Order: sequence, then C-alpha cells, then structure tokens
Amino acid sequence: MLESFGVRREPGWLTTGVVDGRDDLPVRLARVAGKLADAASMPGVPVMFGAATHRFRLGPPLPVDVVVAFEERHGVRLPPDYRGFVTAVGHGGPGRFGGAGPFHGLLPFDEWEWPLLNDPDPTMLARPFPAEPGRVYDDWLAEVAPGDEDEPYRGTLALSHQGCGDLSLLVLSGPARGRVVETCSAGPGPRFTEDPDFLSWYERWLDAVLAGERHFR
Repeated sequence: MLESFGVRREPGWLTTGVVDGRDDLPVRLARVAGKLADAASMPGVPVMFGAATHRFRLGPPLPVDVVVAFEERHGVRLPPDYRGFVTAVGHGGPGRFGGAGPFHGLLPFDEWEWPLLNDPDPTMLARPFPAEPGRVYDDWLAEVAPGDEDEPYRGTLALSHQGCGDLSLLVLSGPARGRVVETCSAGPGPRFTEDPDFLSWYERWLDAVLAGERHFR
C-alpha cells in the first residue's frame, strides 16, 4: 500500500497492529503519504506558515540501519510511528530547517539537541523527560533543573522550529513518551499538544494545509 505513494518499505521497519483504537501503522503512514502528495500538488505559493521554503517536500527515507545506529548510540528506541515515518515516508528535506512539516519544517533527527540548555550528551535522550500532560509547575526550570548542569529538556528530540525561540519536541523517554510537546521555559512549563502521538500531530497539520488554513495550532 505504501509503495503506491512512492514510500519505501524495508524488512523490520515497523510492527503492525492496532494501537489505542487507531488504524494500524502501515494504513496511517499510507494515508499521511497520500495527504502529503496532495499538499505538494496544490497550485500556487503555499499559504501555510513556513511552507514556502520546503513546499511540502521531504528528503528520502532513512535506511533502517541508520536509525538503529542512532538508537544504539543514544540508548533509546524511537516511538514506532515516528520511526515508521522516517524510514518509510521521508526524512529531512530542502527547507532551511528541514522538510515538509509544521511551522518552519520537520528537522532531521540528527539535529535532536536544539532544545537543550546545556551541552549535548549522548545519554541525554535516554533520561526521562520530567513533564507530563496535565501537570502545572509554579516555576518549571527551578523545579526540574535546579542545578546549573541539570537539563530540563532531557529525553526529548527536536521536531520543528516554531519561531521566536519556541520548538516542537517529541518525547522519547519518561511518562509522556511518544507525545508532542512545545517548549516553554517559564511558569507552568511545556505545553503538550492534544495529539496522542507524532503521526497524529503531523496528519493534523496536513489536514490544516489541505483545508487552506494559514496557521497551525
């Protein structure tokens, strides 16, 4: 099914099955690939914020062994839907900040360290992200990173630049693993999106694009 959209499949790239009542992963990836192709074929200059640079194009999918090497180096396993996306749909792209995706585009995963306030450490992605949906902090940084060497955005991978220093992140470790969260360095802390996983977030953006919307929230 994915091949009909020019999507590459390799042995072992995903595990099928229904997750939380949603369609199984190959069906979801094929649907997203189709919507992305529709977005790329829309006439004229893209009206969605940030899309003029990538024009809904992604770089080629990554070989599974490249993803496995990244996971082994950092001691993590990418969430299945994100892993399936970068190995079957595409990765990186022609824009200044990567390929087709929300805000300024989808960053390649080797630029994962953008949210870190301290120097990157290969073990950082395996350390649990302290925030969880519904939790509000009086002072986010003071509570989760009281020391100079503490890293509040441990356990997260940068997905996209929103502008004005804000980022969208994918949680790789901790109680909110698999969720998309937006940075907020003060007050109540990071903001979780309504989406249960990366692919839901990405498809919601595509739906906004195809509806002719100018901004994604």
